[in-house]
Amino acid sequence: MAAMVLVLLLTGCAQTGPRHGVAGPATVAPAVALGVDDRFGADAGAPRPSIADLRWWHRFDDAAMASWVERALAANPAVAIAGEQTAQARALLRSARAQRGVQLGAQADATLRLQRDAGERRLQPGAGLTLDFDTDLWGGLRQAEQSAAAGLLRSQDLLQAQRLSTAGLAARAYLEWRVAAQDAALLADVLQLQREVLRVATIRVEAGLAPVLDRDRATAEMAATEAEQAAAAVRVRQSLAALQVLAGESPLPSAQTPGGPQGTTAGALSDIPALQGLQPVARPLDLLRLRPDLRAAEQALVGAAADVGVAEAALRPRLRLPGRLVFGAATGGGLLELVTATLAAALDVTLFDGGARQADVDAARSRARSAAQVYRQTLLQALQQVESALAAQQGATVRVAARERAADAARAAEMQARSLYRAGLAGSLEWIDAQRIALANRRALLQARADAAAAAVLAFETMGLIDDAQDGATGDPRSDAP
Repeated sequence: MAAMVLVLLLTGCAQTGPRHGVAGPATVAPAVALGVDDRFGADAGAPRPSIADLRWWHRFDDAAMASWVERALAANPAVAIAGEQTAQARALLRSARAQRGVQLGAQADATLRLQRDAGERRLQPGAGLTLDFDTDLWGGLRQAEQSAAAGLLRSQDLLQAQRLSTAGLAARAYLEWRVAAQDAALLADVLQLQREVLRVATIRVEAGLAPVLDRDRATAEMAATEAEQAAAAVRVRQSLAALQVLAGESPLPSAQTPGGPQGTTAGALSDIPALQGLQPVARPLDLLRLRPDLRAAEQALVGAAADVGVAEAALRPRLRLPGRLVFGAATGGGLLELVTATLAAALDVTLFDGGARQADVDAARSRARSAAQVYRQTLLQALQQVESALAAQQGATVRVAARERAADAARAAEMQARSLYRAGLAGSLEWIDAQRIALANRRALLQARADAAAAAVLAFETMGLIDDAQDGATGDPRSDAP
């Protein structure tokens, strides 16, 4: 006991070190100055995100798009994997908490004793209870629990990040499918007009009113459009298969997807989805709580800091309180009675390990510094991503307006060229060129609208807007975290 007291006195001055393991290493994080007055470039006049923006896929004028995103969030395998990783982290936290309590064990035995001289046979049962309690003098177990708690919070944030990524991927895949289907429908309409051009050119050539060159040009244009239509049909099938896989469904043509687009023809599709209302813009400071990847990086830093405390606690003596209760058969009977009861104090001290434990401390501190740099890098990337997404959305809006004007003008020119050709005031080349220009502008407008919608989706995604995942067991995904 005297030796134990001496060791405790010699090491007592270091007790407070690992207890600051969470706050200490975190202070080495390089600062990224963010103030409440900082704004993104597109923030002028933009509203702040609201609760409704957490389900931003309902902000677009397309119920089918919202349905596909919901189905992807419910059945995507990557989301399910992230959910299981959260369950594993929750179990690790329970295990870390249990290490701080009393550990109980039990054993039982039975001894058959034979005495030949006395002709006696006796079965002597025995049982024992063991207990062990780590006093956690230097907070190593407490720090391990904090590390496990940070790991649980990080896994929950990574689950949210995966849900946000899945929602964005599903929305963009839906837009790609819509663009491909709209493009196929547009090419089908143009192909019908080109058949009319070929029919009129054939009549005029046979009547001697036009050269054979007109018919050959019309035939070439129609063949080129047919090739484009075949390519568009391939894109429709490929984009639909990608969308189905994101929703956790089979992409096979024979598979039935309830509520899916199998029964919808390309010609029946409405226009590309568009954001309703203004794009909300968060402040840069708001990203710290909105972006799940930023929150996950923060928890990784907290966990790494707690691991420093665990490693430092391993340098110091460990005080355990083991005990044992032994029960044996009562004299002359079969009942068990308490035979011995022991309670001890065991002090484990490592005198020499070749610097292995100090190396563990150095490695833990390096991991904490690395986690700080990862957090800083993640924050800088988040700021850049939001700024880029908002700039892309502004540019896409301008392009849509310009493409609409160009498409209207090209459509009017095509109709005028058709009227002049039928009146014999223009050749087929002018009509064919006008059709080609009108088709190119309509397809460019289609892509511009899709780019605007995709930019809006990306803006929501980069700002980290996503509703919380619901835990079926607790209703609160963070309920097990301190």
